[in-house]
Amino acid sequence: MEQNSLHQLIERMKPLHVMLEQNTYITNTTRRLKLIIEDAQEKEALLFLGKERVGKTTLINALLGRELLSVSTKNPTSVNTFIKYGERECVKAYFLDGMIATFDIDKIQLLTTGDTFSAQIIREHLDYIEVYVQHELLRHATIVDTVALQVGADNTAYFSSIVLERVQEVFWVLRNGSAATMEEYNLLVKMNERNIKPYFIVNAVEQRDATTQDFVKEELAKYGELCRGMMTVSAVQAIEAKKTNNTQLLIDANVTQLTQIVKEAGNDPSKKLQHTAQRFSRWLRRFQRELQMIPQRDPYLSAFASVKKYVEEASVEFSLQQRDMAILGAFEEEYKQASQVLKSVQTLYQLLQVLATELYLRDETIEQFEAQAIAYQETVRDYRKQHAEYTQLFTQVDKQFEKTYEIHLVEGLNNGVELSDYFKEQIERLDGLQQHCTELFTTIKEKEKDIFGQLYAVQNHITALAAERLKAILQQVNDLSRQQLRERTYMQSYSDKLNEFTCIIEAQSFVRDAIRPFLQTEDTLLSKEELEATLATIDAIATLKLPHQVLNEQMPSLLSEHTIIKCDFDSKYKLQPLHLTEADVVSAELPELPAKLML
Repeated sequence: MEQNSLHQLIERMKPLHVMLEQNTYITNTTRRLKLIIEDAQEKEALLFLGKERVGKTTLINALLGRELLSVSTKNPTSVNTFIKYGERECVKAYFLDGMIATFDIDKIQLLTTGDTFSAQIIREHLDYIEVYVQHELLRHATIVDTVALQVGADNTAYFSSIVLERVQEVFWVLRNGSAATMEEYNLLVKMNERNIKPYFIVNAVEQRDATTQDFVKEELAKYGELCRGMMTVSAVQAIEAKKTNNTQLLIDANVTQLTQIVKEAGNDPSKKLQHTAQRFSRWLRRFQRELQMIPQRDPYLSAFASVKKYVEEASVEFSLQQRDMAILGAFEEEYKQASQVLKSVQTLYQLLQVLATELYLRDETIEQFEAQAIAYQETVRDYRKQHAEYTQLFTQVDKQFEKTYEIHLVEGLNNGVELSDYFKEQIERLDGLQQHCTELFTTIKEKEKDIFGQLYAVQNHITALAAERLKAILQQVNDLSRQQLRERTYMQSYSDKLNEFTCIIEAQSFVRDAIRPFLQTEDTLLSKEELEATLATIDAIATLKLPHQVLNEQMPSLLSEHTIIKCDFDSKYKLQPLHLTEADVVSAELPELPAKLML
């Protein structure tokens, strides 16, 4: 029932968004409607917030069972991060000017905690990022890692209302022994006024002693009525338990209980419907205020001022180009590394090291070859070990034999010396070791033959995978260049868009004729007071009269010459192919097979 109502509500918001998307003067409001639609179709979003260094990021890593997000004592998380399920693991960076760039998963640190100059420039322009990973928990819900709470006005901690509006549940993280501040308390009160009751999580409870229990009781006494409950966890223990496969340590960490809460919170369709309807109701009030402002301003002058400001403020233009060049630099460094990744590979061991670190050089064919190569090297190691054991024993027995018979072992055997039981036993041991060496030596030669048979096809395939990687990086740069070009074209057509108020009039009619009847007849789980207020807002929207001012002046082209990113990586960095011969993959200086001692 709730799923059907939610679907119908989404299907009514979509055409409204399409209408408003044609007008560029209410971009932020339109973008918020798009977020409501997108979020309504996604898994429920669960927010982890708290002050600096309470361990929010570490706790999320513990939930995911891997150290996915970068944790830095020097640079705390500086951008809100939405962690979603995805078959292809990657990072999408959403910038404040609307640009979107996609990075590989290993670039998370660049976007969140990296302290390089390029990383700092990129983060200055970031709105938020989305991290896509394969994890079962993310099939239930999206997890949001946040920047630290800041002190705002009226001694109240500040957190982005836009991000807060996008989530269904809030997990407020405290660090064991570090009590919530008055600023946090004031924010908590305001959240309760908006019907947001978070879960309280006390992190860093590595020692569950009396001091910890007292701390939890004190915090619960102060904030119990303002939260949905309080639990203790140790993110550090959970991560260590995962590394060491320590079940008891995982139980002590108490993260499993938190995981269950996350799953349950992410599977409540009624709450999703109610949350979406409430967000849409608040959006309608924002839309109403936006419409009321339009008659009070000259649309032409406003648009003209925006474009002029964009092109005349050299610092803004320079800053944007810095950002683009920083992104380009990151891509270039990645391209350079990928073009030369095979250059220094001169042995089979070096090849295996590269394959272990560069995931783009792997597929099913390569992994099969890698398994054979590893097995070959392991057999070589076993042979060397067995040969060393044989040599050590032979030396020992030979010395004892010489002391006993005043002749070396092999010479004594050749001359038919009568052997004691002890030497017979030792010779049998030596022959057993020799037999094992022979078997291993035979296996090595068989495995060498198998590797030789695949070597040239495999190394051509590896080179082709590296070439595909370079092609993908070039595509990313070209996408960035096309986005720049679209941005310039968009700004140049701004004057034409000034007259595009027809879409707003259509939106007013749509809200009245399609959305109002739906809200009256369909149960969206809004309270009676919320529904009445929403219907009144719709009536106010429908009755507003927008001016039909026609602008006769033509907007001159004010855009300065903007450098569009051009990529010449393929001419600067030539792909270094893999060149291995049979001699390169054979294990060097393999000890000669010892002769068998026959009694």
